[in-house]
Amino acid sequence: MIGMIAVGLAGLIWGGELFLHHATVIARKLGVSESVIAITLVAGGTSLPELASSVVSVLKGKADMALGNVLGSNVANILLILGVSATIRPLTMGGITTLDISMVVLSSLLLFLAAFTFRRRVVDRWEGAIFLAIYAVYIWYLIR
Repeated sequence: MIGMIAVGLAGLIWGGELFLHHATVIARKLGVSESVIAITLVAGGTSLPELASSVVSVLKGKADMALGNVLGSNVANILLILGVSATIRPLTMGGITTLDISMVVLSSLLLFLAAFTFRRRVVDRWEGAIFLAIYAVYIWYLIR
């Protein structure tokens, strides 16, 4: 059992790193800007292990574990990773725009609304579809 967990975890980490490395190389060769690479590929590549484990959790009927995984990871990334990084060396906004920050705030507010103001503290399929649509429009805007 422990061996399966270790192999699964290693596969998630290796797969995420492999995807991230090659997707970044391809994007740079296509002339994609560093800010778009950071917001799309790096964010996606580092989230692939979470996505994979969340999908498995949902398929096994543990949706609360999947949501906790995503929320916990985001809280840790924003507060712990960003905090430690900024403590070591002050961070600049670089290519991050007001639109990018607005999307973070908007998505947080929408998640709060979806989870706590609609029915039963549940993020339903249609709400998930709205999140996906907003993300698709945002990515389309960045790439165009």
